[in-house]
Order: sequence, then structure tokens, then C-alpha cells
Amino acid sequence: MPSTRLCGCRSSLNNRGKMTMDLPMKKRRMVEKIPMAPSGGCGGGSEATAFVSPPANRGRTIISSLQSSASSAATSYNDENNNNDSIFSSRGGHQSHQSTEIQQKQRVVRPDEPNLYDIPSNLHATYQPLPFLVRMLISLSSAAMSWKQFITLTFTVHHRLVSATIKNAMVILVRYLLVSSVAKLCLQELMSPPSRVATKYLADNDLLPSRLSRYQFVTPMDVNDVMGGDDASSEEDDVEKRAMKSIGVHSLQYTNPSYVSEVNAEQQHQRRKLQNKEQQQNSNSIDAVYLHHGFGASSLSWLPVLPSLTKQLGARVGVAHDSVGFGFTDRPQSLEAYSAEANVGIGLELLDDDDDAKANVERSGENEKSEIGKERNIAIFGHSMGAKAALIMALACSKREDVRLNPSLVVLVAPALEGVSLPSRGSSTKKKASNNKISQLLRSIWVTWRKIFLDYPFRYGLRRLVGGSPNFWRKGLASAWGDPKRLSDSDVLRFQWPSIGMGWEQGLLNLVRSKLSSSSKSVLDDGELLQQVSSLPNTKVVIIYGSRDRIVRFEGSVAEKVKKEFPTVHIVRMEGLGHDPYEEDVDGFLRELKAVV
Repeated sequence: MPSTRLCGCRSSLNNRGKMTMDLPMKKRRMVEKIPMAPSGGCGGGSEATAFVSPPANRGRTIISSLQSSASSAATSYNDENNNNDSIFSSRGGHQSHQSTEIQQKQRVVRPDEPNLYDIPSNLHATYQPLPFLVRMLISLSSAAMSWKQFITLTFTVHHRLVSATIKNAMVILVRYLLVSSVAKLCLQELMSPPSRVATKYLADNDLLPSRLSRYQFVTPMDVNDVMGGDDASSEEDDVEKRAMKSIGVHSLQYTNPSYVSEVNAEQQHQRRKLQNKEQQQNSNSIDAVYLHHGFGASSLSWLPVLPSLTKQLGARVGVAHDSVGFGFTDRPQSLEAYSAEANVGIGLELLDDDDDAKANVERSGENEKSEIGKERNIAIFGHSMGAKAALIMALACSKREDVRLNPSLVVLVAPALEGVSLPSRGSSTKKKASNNKISQLLRSIWVTWRKIFLDYPFRYGLRRLVGGSPNFWRKGLASAWGDPKRLSDSDVLRFQWPSIGMGWEQGLLNLVRSKLSSSSKSVLDDGELLQQVSSLPNTKVVIIYGSRDRIVRFEGSVAEKVKKEFPTVHIVRMEGLGHDPYEEDVDGFLRELKAVV
């Protein structure tokens, strides 16, 4: 069977002539749960998105993903990128081939966003309006509950003063509105809440948001040892590490078509030799691009620029994953999984291809054994909150010999770095857990009280805020764009998609709690991280920001401060753009990046 090497992936043609792809699953295990169908409600707690396979099935895992069903308007685009239409089927997953074909025929890509699908028609990101008869019943019932007040007011109006009559009428009106509103909210919560679905359900039914979507299980690599933290771990830390285990991760993976255009093994072998020669001549050639998104977003925010950026940098593959707490990545209970270090550990595992590299050498011959152990150059991008993860990843690549990745380019877009573009919170240390029985009892009481009186109201309020209006995301993103007129429906959809994920409200709550509890073990603040990364040899650091960014104000004194304190950092100002310049003006972002790189 002919196969081709895809930077950590191995693709081949199956008996039906369709391309399949195996991803390395080194140190990964799968956890079995029942696939969950669409549901409403809060969806708090852990997300049931995985399933268990027996120990004999460990090792390589075939991941459930999407098979493209592009519309006629995007046919030419799909032909060029047909290497991304790989089929991934979950081991142990049972689904009808006929129903899958029907679902694929119903999926149509957006004309202005060839890699993005609409939310399926049977799923809803917002509350749906109640039927007319139900609304009438609520109004009549609310009025009937105040019939005594209406009658009393009617028969005693001539005995009362005008001011007292108006006051009583207002009380009755307020009572009517209060009762009808509470009844409407309760019935809407029971009858037509926003959809909440597990990622496993979306993957098994080919309903992931993008043609480039992948869902796989990853054990985050531990990078705390390179962050200057204390090597001695407490018993609580060990418990959290064991609790993390494998995490179901949703990511976007784009493979440059120029690297997989040949299906002949000999042609692939010759191309690899030519590429190795080019890399020796040009030490700055980039093998992979990795992108970290910001707060409130997901990997989908990089979707408009990911293919073009990968091609422009001449990289083999471009990858972006949903950070824990956002998008369609699982949401564990352990707060350790929500730290920036854990986020970096996921990214390094996704880039890890040691097993495939050794297998390719065995197939390719002895002449390529010298390439094993050679570092690959990567470009790391981080937007807003993801800028810190990008810096940690660059530092981890430079300090860990087993990673074999060289951060030749680090690009920070509108970086939200404490002590640089944001006020510094000061250094903090993680409090050690007390073994006192009284303290443990008080803590358990606090946790129970918090779940009842804080967590549930927070989740419900957040769900109401986001799902109560179809225009919530458009209004919010208008403040992030330099020119709100540039905001398209596809831009809004990329942010709205993850809100149908199971337990996303609890995930956001866990993320905030993780930040407040200082779960990060790093003793380096963001400014020190930037200083260390900018001083790395053969690493270029670039900061790109929009002049109209109202979220992270980099314009003016902050930009001057960075130029003075970090002279090796290249700063690019994009006129008239806001907090997301790579989404607001894709072509302009690529031009500015090309000029500085």
C-alpha cells in the first residue's frame, strides 16, 4: 500500500481509494465513556467525550474526523487541498455508513470561508423562542394570579385617591411582569435551551466545525522543569498529574499540499532528500507552524490565515489546538490542566513524531539515519492570552533536548503579557495543602457551598448571557475589530461554534479559578519570559498589534517601553486594525509578516 510521510503522520490509500491517516499516539491511552447525543441544560462537570478501548488496543489510534463535502462554489479549493480530506474512524465507534453519507451531503462549506462549516440545523447555539400557545398560556396564567388585585382595584377605585390608585396599578403590573418573566425563563430552560453536545458525538457523526478539524487523545508533556519552578513536587501536585492523564484535544491541522502531492514512494523519497538538502543550505527553513489562540476564542480563530500562513512560511504543517477551557477540548476537573504549561505540553505532544520518524528511516534506508536527532525549525504564534503559551513553548523547545524543535520564529499578536502590556500582579506562590483534618473538613464544606451557590448561578448566568441573544457575539466582537464593518458572519460563527460544546461554562469557570489560584509553577513573570526568549540564539521575536486595539492597548507608551527594554524584538504596527488583525485583514497581516521575516 503506498504511503506518504506527513510530519508526524502517516497517510495511505485504503481499498476504496480514499486517504487515511495515522497520528502518533506515544504515551497516550484512551478512556471509555458512552458517546453523548445533543442535550440541553448547563452541562457542568467533566465532558464525556471519550471512550475506552481495552489494553490490547493501545498504541496507534485512528482518530475520528471529518470527510469533506464541499459545495460546487468551493470545488477548486477542495481539489487543491484534497490531502486534508482524510478519514478518521474511532475504534469502537458504531455508526451507519448510510447515515454518515446523508450527514455529509447536508454539510456545506461557507462561500467566504472554505474550511468552515455552519452549525448543523438540529443544533442551536441560542435559546429558541417558545411556541405562541405557550406564550399565551403564560400571559393568561400570570394575569389570573393577580385577578384578586384587579378586582379589588376595580371596585374601590372611586374610594381611593388618584395617587394611591396609580401606585396599586403599578404594583400589579410589576407583579404580572415578574411572574410571567420567571415562568418564561423556566419553561424556556426546560423546552428550548441551547444545544450542548460532546465532542465525541460531533467527531463520530462528522460534525466537527472545520474540514481541518481533528480530535485525538493527548497526554500533555510536562514542561514545568524548564520554567524555573521547584523540582520537588508535593503530594497534591502528584495527585493532579495523575488526574490529568489523557485529554481529548480538538485541533486544526493543515498539511501543505506541496509536501503530499506525490503518492509514489520513490518520488516521496527523492523529495525528502531534496528537502533535507535545502534545509542544510537554509538553516532558517521552517518545518512546522504552531498557533495559540487568546481568551474567549478557540483554534477556529486562526482558521482564515492558517493555510496561507503555512504556505507562505514554506512549512510542512500548520497546527492549532483548543486550549483546555475553550473550544472542543475536554475540560478535566484538575485545575492543573488549565495552566499555560499544560497547554504547551499538549502542543508539544501534537508536534511529537519520534515513532513515525524512526519508522520512516527504516523504510527509507540507512542514508537518512543521520537525520534522526536533527532539530526541526518551527514558527510559534501566540495571540493575546496565548502569547504567554507561545513564549513558554519557545523556551521549552530550547531547553529540552528530547523535544528536538528549534523556535526559529516567535510571533506575538496583541500580546496580553503581565508586566509588559498589562499591569503586573506580582509574583505569587502556590499554597501547600494542609493535612489538618479540620482544614480538610472546612474545605469540603466550602467546595459544596461553592458548587451550590456560586458555580450553578455562574453557569446559568453565563449561558443566559451568551445564548440569550443571537447578536451577543457580534456585539462583543465589534469592540475587538478596529473597523466593525469588516466583521463578517463567518467571523461571528467561528466564535459561536464552541458555545454548543458540553460543559463549556464550567470549563471557563475552571480556567478563571486556575488563574486566581496560581496553579502555574513558573517563577518567571511574563516580562522575564519575553526577555529570555528574545535572547535565544537563532530566534527572531516579532510583536504585531493593531493601532485601534481597545482590549490590549499596545499603542503609544507600551510600544515605546517594549522598544526600549527589548531592543531585539521587532515591532509591527498595523494601522486601523483592532485586537485580531490576522482575522480582520488576512492579506495585510501576511504582507506585514513577510516584510519582517
